[in-house]
Amino acid sequence: MGGHDRVLKASRLVVRLFLLVNFLCILGFVVAILLSFPVDGWIVARLVRKYGPTLNVQGAMLALRVVMVWGVVAGLVLHRILTQLLAILDTVRRGDPFTAANATRIRAIAWAMLGLQLLDLVQGAMTAWFAALHVQFATWTPAFGGWVAVLLLFVLAQVFARGAEMRDELAGTV
Repeated sequence: MGGHDRVLKASRLVVRLFLLVNFLCILGFVVAILLSFPVDGWIVARLVRKYGPTLNVQGAMLALRVVMVWGVVAGLVLHRILTQLLAILDTVRRGDPFTAANATRIRAIAWAMLGLQLLDLVQGAMTAWFAALHVQFATWTPAFGGWVAVLLLFVLAQVFARGAEMRDELAGTV
């Protein structure tokens, strides 16, 4: 059991670290959004220097700000996933993971993962938007594995819910 305890402790530590990094990223995006207004002229000058005077500057600035808002939204969704996962890890540490509460948590993670998959589609649209503006942006490929993970999580939530029901029934017969 000692090896499982180390893995559990390491998992909790990693999730807490991810929560911290995610919080810092959200904060960074919020600061960047707020700063993008007073330093608008500086950003525009850099964009024109890089892409030339024919650049649709207003479109590029809007696209950049939308990317930053998208980052905040994605960070908030990820925060939901990580906090639910941490709560599940706490029940594993206590030795009672097959509960209705964990089924609800897994379902919440599934919905949040679905949200991330939809945000991934938004990233695809943003990639097309930046391409239309002739501004460099990250490439995008649909994430098939993420959609499978969403389905898996909804099924796992049902498994946990049924397991919790069976455990409660068994406890009532003893």
